Amino acid sequence: MLPKAFLARMEKLLGPEFPAFLASYDRPRNVGLRVNPLKTDAVPDLGTFGLEPVPWEPRGYYYDLAARPGLSPYHEAGLYYLQEPSAMAPAGLLDVRPGMRVLDLCAAPGGKSTQLAAALQGQGLLIANEIHPQRAKILARNFERLAVANGLVLNEHPQRLAERVPRY
Repeated sequence: MLPKAFLARMEKLLGPEFPAFLASYDRPRNVGLRVNPLKTDAVPDLGTFGLEPVPWEPRGYYYDLAARPGLSPYHEAGLYYLQEPSAMAPAGLLDVRPGMRVLDLCAAPGGKSTQLAAALQGQGLLIANEIHPQRAKILARNFERLAVANGLVLNEHPQRLAERVPRY
């Protein structure tokens, strides 16, 4: 059950859209994966996952929650990244192209960063910063697993990075 104070605040903020917001909690959650073009050009044989395309991400797919693709060797091999479908939208909207220099300041665990790396197609530079050391380690492991070769994982305060890379 959601806290009453939260519900009251959301009702005030959303006004007539509040009932739709509340109804969203009764629907099953959406789960997705994004195929990693740095490792494969095609969707691996994932028929048992019940894949359906995510409309706003050409490499994104909804999967059946019961399928558990995180347990597949394809996941461990980095052929895809498990990512909530709505989280696939921001990186796609940035229109990152090969050769660009990109700075991601809140990069862990790496969903959007690895999506940006895929858009760079191995050309240019992706600096992925995560201020929390443990999360930076997770980010580095995901970069390695997904074959991000032109990415640099940092664990630095954003203010110091702004001094070093002012045009990113």
